[in-house]
Amino acid sequence: MTALLRLYPAAYRREFGDEIALAYHEATQDAGRPARLREAADVAGHALRMRLGLSSAGRTGQRLAALAPFALVAVGLQAMGWSGLLLRTAQVTGGPAALGPLLLLVAAAHLATLLGAALALAGRWPAGTWTALLGLLTATASDATRLGGAGALAHIGLFGTLPLLLALSALLCPPDLRPLPRFRTTAGLVAVVAWTAVLATALVLVPLPALLVPLRFAVPAVALLALAGRPAFARLTTAPAVLLAGLPVILSAVPTGPVLAAPLLLALAVTAAAVPVRRRRARRASRGRA
Repeated sequence: MTALLRLYPAAYRREFGDEIALAYHEATQDAGRPARLREAADVAGHALRMRLGLSSAGRTGQRLAALAPFALVAVGLQAMGWSGLLLRTAQVTGGPAALGPLLLLVAAAHLATLLGAALALAGRWPAGTWTALLGLLTATASDATRLGGAGALAHIGLFGTLPLLLALSALLCPPDLRPLPRFRTTAGLVAVVAWTAVLATALVLVPLPALLVPLRFAVPAVALLALAGRPAFARLTTAPAVLLAGLPVILSAVPTGPVLAAPLLLALAVTAAAVPVRRRRARRASRGRA
């Protein structure tokens, strides 16, 4: 526990360290190893949020909470794009063995990232975000080992940095501002994960004519945004928030549906421009009723 407390800023640790240690002890007393690891991860996440000033009372924390669901959507879509690219390559080149163990590990890690994003959006935020982040770290480490040297640095810089930052931003979302669970039962969560796996497998492995290839992006994008739900969209109350939430999602279309990128960017720009207009109209309407 001492190591975990050192993650906090010194002033915060002096004031609340004993209280945090007592709460951790009570939560993990007679608990199994998974429960202790989960509590330790929660404490580490809280300490990092305190260091970065990402509390729920601060404006930065509130902005991060508004963007977090869309960050996970983008992470899931990019992961599906890369895993699909690798698995379709395996189909063409003679089966999974043709990829080699490291590329197979990369594909599996990206699929785990997709499942983690779906799990978080469905209601298991800590477990889902940690799964997504660990999946990305595994894929990045495997790519770095496979490419080595300058190639590894270039690949991580071009393709690995943004997803990792998005996953980390979702992980750092203040707990009391995280989206409410969409599914409160274990059966519901299992169904979400199962359908995500089935949908991803079908879209990756089923051959599609050229005109329908953008469906590899469009269908999972709609599914993940539906999991995020209306409350996630309701938090996007400014034009910058709309742009910051939408751009990563649209960029994730490049591997699987590049033809969609231009019209989606146009739609995003129009939506962002419309937000302040709608706010002004709503303000005028409320004044008129008063």
